Amino acid sequence: MTTALPEGFSHLEHLVADWAIEDGHARYVKRVNTSMDEIRAFYDQVFPVAEDAVAYVDKFDYAEPLPDDVANLRNLLYSLITVSLAVELWNQPRVKHSATTILTRSS
Repeated sequence: MTTALPEGFSHLEHLVADWAIEDGHARYVKRVNTSMDEIRAFYDQVFPVAEDAVAYVDKFDYAEPLPDDVANLRNLLYSLITVSLAVELWNQPRVKHSATTILTRSS
């Protein structure tokens, strides 16, 4: 049976569908389109275990594809990084004074 997250992080599995986003642009879009209440709830659940999660993911060789559960954990950490400034500094999903500016992909 495959689990969404490694043992010890199963209490975060309910976040995987919405927040375990591999693509950096998609993580940014998620942040700017999510309310601060939702962002803060995500942050408050993941931040306390972030150090342990980083240590767990660092046990794996990045040259090889990560197991799905480990990739999900890594992607939750990436999303935590993406939302951290919104929580810790701006208190809003967008960069202060950026109006409706949004990052786009270059070709």
